[in-house]
Amino acid sequence: MSRLSRTSLVELADRLPSRERQILETVERFRLLRADQARRLFFSEIESEAGGARLCRRALANLVEEGLLRRLERRVGGARAGSSGHLYVTRAAGKRLLAYWSGTGIASNRGVHEPGSAFASHTLAIADLYVSLVEANRSGEFELLGFETEPACWRAYTTALGAQATLKPDALVRLARGDYEFVSFAEIDCGTEGRGALLKKAYAFLYYFRTGREQAETGVFPRVVWLTPQASRAKFLATLFAGLPVEARQLFVAGGTEEATALLTGSESRLILSGGAR
Repeated sequence: MSRLSRTSLVELADRLPSRERQILETVERFRLLRADQARRLFFSEIESEAGGARLCRRALANLVEEGLLRRLERRVGGARAGSSGHLYVTRAAGKRLLAYWSGTGIASNRGVHEPGSAFASHTLAIADLYVSLVEANRSGEFELLGFETEPACWRAYTTALGAQATLKPDALVRLARGDYEFVSFAEIDCGTEGRGALLKKAYAFLYYFRTGREQAETGVFPRVVWLTPQASRAKFLATLFAGLPVEARQLFVAGGTEEATALLTGSESRLILSGGAR
């Protein structure tokens, strides 16, 4: 059912359960989602983890049966991961349905290609960050005000030579705790980029900082938080940033993914909500 007539599209839009619509929207937002991530996001109210997993599998299976999602052959976590390790992407019919809901017109009916391993790992790491922040928000650790993914978090700017460029962070995160708001550009590093590529990305942030555009529009420049699962890689990143110009060093902080909450609520990214940007 990957090719939907307009009539079938409208009928499906009307009868699809709201939770399945949210799952479909989230898969499209991150471009790739793991089954256990969907369970943690949308079935957290189920007391039994097994019960939540069962309902999640049912919802995902229905979205696959309707032709809106595609379950990839690849699993994450090996054979023992079971169905929780299955990966899902939006099919052409799902994209068309989302376009219909948004009122932007009917998207093309192109197929979805199997993503490469590097792309999958990076995309799932971004989704993992979002899931962990949603769970921390539920527990009252802080308030998750916003999590913008690409391309919504990208920033266009003009270089010193007059060329048009685009800064492409992985996410823009806004958190609040008490009277303070914390805003950060998040970079998820999976250890695949070399020194040259990392420096190029770091200088892109610096050049954008120098334009003053973000500060003029929002009153603050977000701290750039680089997160990596490897302790040695975090140390390498910190050393790399220490060699940058002084004005650049204050922009960046690197650490492990397990430190994400602490890094994203660091004092350097703090705004006073009651008095505007500081």
